Amino acid sequence: MPKWLALLLFLGLGFAQTPLEREVFRLTNEARKAHGLRELVWDNVAYAAARKHAFDMLQRHFFEHVNPDGLGPADRMWAEGLLEVEVGENLALYEGYPAEHAVAAVVEDWLASPPHRKNLLKPEFTHLGLALMQQGDRITVVQDFIARPFKLWVWRTPSQKKIGLLRYNGRSRATVGVFVDDVFRKALQPPSWRGELEVEPGSAVSLGLWRDEQYLLACRFVLPDTSCKNDGLSWNARYQERTVPSVRVQLGLPAGRFWLGYGNDPQPLDLVNGSTFVEVPQAWRYIWVGVLQGDRIKYTHRIPLLRVKPERVGKGARP
Repeated sequence: MPKWLALLLFLGLGFAQTPLEREVFRLTNEARKAHGLRELVWDNVAYAAARKHAFDMLQRHFFEHVNPDGLGPADRMWAEGLLEVEVGENLALYEGYPAEHAVAAVVEDWLASPPHRKNLLKPEFTHLGLALMQQGDRITVVQDFIARPFKLWVWRTPSQKKIGLLRYNGRSRATVGVFVDDVFRKALQPPSWRGELEVEPGSAVSLGLWRDEQYLLACRFVLPDTSCKNDGLSWNARYQERTVPSVRVQLGLPAGRFWLGYGNDPQPLDLVNGSTFVEVPQAWRYIWVGVLQGDRIKYTHRIPLLRVKPERVGKGARP
């Protein structure tokens, strides 16, 4: 049995797999097939992240999903170039055993631990990178899982773009919904509010008052006009335009309807059908691709506009 097992769920470089890693990968898929699940596909990006984390744990003498720099599994996989949002990780550490023992035992050890078993047998996971590394009498094994519901192709081109900035303040008794080109962007909570919104020049802005479990149209204007007269709210706004560094992003998507989001924590941007392109300010940092599930958007891909240092995520509990 391993000394420790650990797991954390989160909503490239290519390396040649070693024979021991290939065997653990085979045993992983044998376990999934035995439970009626599809086999996982090998992924080199996840493998690069798994190898670096396995080596790092041996070098810096720690055993955690979150490394001493504060980076978790999602951060490390995104840093390698992964676009998918939903990932998971299983870890194992063996001391005083030969590598062949770790290979023979690790999948059964993970299956015997409910949280690790959940990762290993999660139907949504489609791809895996798996690393096994040894230093002295210590062996680390890392499984990095990916949920890839569809393949996304991305092309990014730097450019310059004119954007609009809508600064507003006002009061209302009911929640006010702000829609830009009929896409919901923000809810303004009573009794008073102020803020700003980046928008496309010439966009149509609609304000709706929340009544009877829905937004009822209060007013609509097309930028640069910002006027809104309605007895249910007081609205003051100022609009200006400027040219900023931007990125033209072309997305290769399968047929179907997809939501695009933007920012560190995705805010809805647009609803598209199949492959498309958008041009957005670099300052938005990320474009997200998602699908509607019920009344919520589930974002499946996160696309950095620039190569940026991965952000810190919160630690997860070790079982």
